[in-house]
Amino acid sequence: MPMPLCLVHKFVVCGKGNKHQILLVLLESDAPDSAIIFVGEQSEKSIDVVCKHCVWVRFFSLCARGASKALCVFAGNVPSTTLLIEFLKTSYDGSLEILLLEVDMNFNSRAASLTEIRQGGGLLLVSTDTAARGIDLIETTHIFNFDLPQTVTDYLHRARRAGRKPFSDRKCIVTNLISAEERFVLQRFENELMFNCEELML
Repeated sequence: MPMPLCLVHKFVVCGKGNKHQILLVLLESDAPDSAIIFVGEQSEKSIDVVCKHCVWVRFFSLCARGASKALCVFAGNVPSTTLLIEFLKTSYDGSLEILLLEVDMNFNSRAASLTEIRQGGGLLLVSTDTAARGIDLIETTHIFNFDLPQTVTDYLHRARRAGRKPFSDRKCIVTNLISAEERFVLQRFENELMFNCEELML
């Protein structure tokens, strides 16, 4: 299954501490019609981490009320989707409706939620590979790999969710947020799938 020619691939090298802020900058500059943000599969939560999560929810609430929006380093194994949704709801000022696709929702529930929300305009979906399985939104113009996929096949499946609108010649964008250590993994994806990935300097 080839990589669609309408896709432009980019990457940003960033640390874990500023990954959320980099994503926000990309969302504001790219202004997607609809986008999917892919994160790694959720990890198990511990009691200690739940306590840390409560602190972060409090931090995001303060941001929403106009307090300092300085971004601190995230610590612990709080599920990526949880932190990301909290961050976007308090920091993203765009017009897209933010939605979390959860793995424990059955397909019909997910499809119904998407259909209902889509009537109001574009979507900003946060999802894992598993939760997004079977969901097809032809309006998707941007894919953001907040976490790099583990396999070449997963990269292809994520990327192909953009650029599906019939008779459209619009270039769609796949942007990868990676650490310096992950660059060789992305290069392997480029070699095996035969595409070029442009580095963004932010």
